[in-house]
Amino acid sequence: MSTTISTISSILSTPPVNYDTPSSIFDNETICADKLINELLEGLSGRIIWGIIQIILMLLGNIGNILTLVVLNHRLMRRGGVNNLLQGLAISDIVAPTLACIPHIIYYYGSSTNDNLINFINLYLMPIATGATFCSNWIVVTITSFRLMIVVKPLYSQVYCSNRNEKKALIIISLFSILSIVPYYYYRSHTNAQNVLKLISAILSILGPWLICVILWILLIRIVSSKIGLKRSKQFILHSEIVTQRLKSKSKITKMVLIICFFNIICQLPVLILTILGLINGNPCGDISAIIFVGLLFLSNLLLIVNHSINIFIYSLTNRKFRYTLKIMCRHCCRFYNHQIRQQKMAMIMNCDEQRKAPDQQKRNDDTCSSLKTHRNTRLLIAISLKNKSKQKSI
Repeated sequence: MSTTISTISSILSTPPVNYDTPSSIFDNETICADKLINELLEGLSGRIIWGIIQIILMLLGNIGNILTLVVLNHRLMRRGGVNNLLQGLAISDIVAPTLACIPHIIYYYGSSTNDNLINFINLYLMPIATGATFCSNWIVVTITSFRLMIVVKPLYSQVYCSNRNEKKALIIISLFSILSIVPYYYYRSHTNAQNVLKLISAILSILGPWLICVILWILLIRIVSSKIGLKRSKQFILHSEIVTQRLKSKSKITKMVLIICFFNIICQLPVLILTILGLINGNPCGDISAIIFVGLLFLSNLLLIVNHSINIFIYSLTNRKFRYTLKIMCRHCCRFYNHQIRQQKMAMIMNCDEQRKAPDQQKRNDDTCSSLKTHRNTRLLIAISLKNKSKQKSI
């Protein structure tokens, strides 16, 4: 991730190369990777891939990771396995692609005079993205290690794989990630020191966790796929709890961890190859080598965004509890939205009824007033006639 980000940001910080014709990259002159990338950045393909697709994937991934954080903090998911580690993974998966896409947004949608801003981002924000990738990769290693311990040693897992140890692991990973990016700020003006730091960062944040993930994934999938035979089960007759714990290890949570680890291995492989090639030769020249380098650069950027965005789909497909909690929250949101709509409709209906009743009520009031007047007039006439009759009788 560090080599990929530094390559893109350094190219974006330089002014684009002006070519006489679009076919200049196919001339007889020697083609280098930086010229080819500049040509692609100015073209339609670079704008579609880096300026549209990658930004859309980043936004969708951030929405998915925010939903993951909300679901994992729900009361039904607070006591789930590796819950704290999954929350830390979601946070790091928000930070890394967001910061990695900022240079593309500025380059394609910002002003034309943005070289100083891209240089500032390259110096001060890209190391944070590297630290977030460091956290993400080592959190995946920690999740796989904890799950392997639960499978192999189920009785000791309650002691070593507790929530407290998960929080300790997150704190340790965060501290090491901060320590890994501090030299970038201290040696930001030293080119040779920056190259050494890139090599160390590639080993610590990409190569090391990738190799450990491959080993843990192979061990975990072999243990999960193996069955407990009759001889093995006879040894655990007196320890039926161990057998039940071992059988529970073949659960969907273990499959979820295996799928997360598998996607991390696959998506990090082009980044690892690109990092090694970039450390050997950061600007390869020649038709085949330049095209391979640029193709790996496109592929690694897209796979990194996919790797940071796909976790919510894995959780939803493999974890019934996560899926159930997400469904309940969506229902609550829909009910709240429908309740608001119903209240608005009721208010509109009541207003319409009041407007309709207003002239009717006025008409009724007028009718009652007129009826009262006529009733009073008739009474008055009767009283007068009775009075006249009494006078006549007296006479």
